[in-house]
Amino acid sequence: MKLAVLTGEPSGDLIAEAAIRALRERHPDLELLGVGGEGLARAGLESRFRLSEFAVNGVVEVLPHLPRLLLRIEQITRWLLREQPDMVLTVDAPDLTLRIARTLRGRGYSGKLVHLVAPTVWAWKPERAGKMAAFLDEVLCLFPFEPPLFEAEGLSAHFVGHPILDRPVLDTERQPDTLLLLPGSRMTEVRPLIPLFRETVARLLPENPHLRCLVPTVETTRSFVTRRMADWPTPIEFLFRAEHKAAAFARSSVALAASGTVALELARAGVAGVITYRLSSATFQAIQRQTTLDHFSLINILAQADVMPECLQHDARAELLAADVGRLLRDDTARRQQVEAQYRALATLVLSSGQSTAKLVADRLETLLGSAG
Repeated sequence: MKLAVLTGEPSGDLIAEAAIRALRERHPDLELLGVGGEGLARAGLESRFRLSEFAVNGVVEVLPHLPRLLLRIEQITRWLLREQPDMVLTVDAPDLTLRIARTLRGRGYSGKLVHLVAPTVWAWKPERAGKMAAFLDEVLCLFPFEPPLFEAEGLSAHFVGHPILDRPVLDTERQPDTLLLLPGSRMTEVRPLIPLFRETVARLLPENPHLRCLVPTVETTRSFVTRRMADWPTPIEFLFRAEHKAAAFARSSVALAASGTVALELARAGVAGVITYRLSSATFQAIQRQTTLDHFSLINILAQADVMPECLQHDARAELLAADVGRLLRDDTARRQQVEAQYRALATLVLSSGQSTAKLVADRLETLLGSAG
């Protein structure tokens, strides 16, 4: 069997790694090809291109990179049409991966097309569900309310749980005056947030003179982040490996983070998070016009309440972030109450079967690969 896997960002790369590892335990002769990062490399994939080439997002933000991205998409499409894998598994990053899947089908690819990590059609662009049904064989969903949205459009969909719940939580004593900083995994996220984080930390220092910052890094932005944060006025500890990131979550009590999957990671690790994000005005306005949600953070969406403080776009200002982070650093009760509320929101994703997401994804891929043969 020949399986192609396409990811476009580190979070999807890690999800794919666990699933492919589980599948290869059953089928060690599985031929693997595609595009991935450090996670899929550990699972045995030799990536066709570097993952960092695709780590951009936003309507305006992507424009300078568009010619290169379109070239890579065309190269990947032609390559996969030559290789003719039995299945192409696209993971997250729908603007990139689903474009490739749609193009493959349009050019005559007859193998299975499966997408893991459903795009948030429940948040914005609901019409995407119907469009996906025209070229995908199946979508694997991380949230229990997602499958009916795709099934209504005639697309097979399965809830496979969320991999966040499969990750072990380290039992490590929290360190006082330790702030976890998570500026994102895409350059378009990191560039505007690094100076904002620096100003926020500077505002925190007078009341927190012993503050130290832990900064897990990802391959797509590692060089930029370490250069831009090297001269900060407070001790910075950079972390480069996945296991070091888990330890950083366990050591920290409070985090300042770019919005995204990391909100679920913070909830899982018992870290009180403050969420922020900045996009171009055009991109943010486009999202506002098409969204149906009152919240941006995944934890707040699950809770349908303001559990994690959100400072977005025009509210993404150092004085507001410092106020929220400072309150959590000094107020043990507020921090504990937020952590408990985060846990309750995360509990909505627990699978009644108790099986891991990696196993359930591997089950579906095995079934679909069997039918492909």
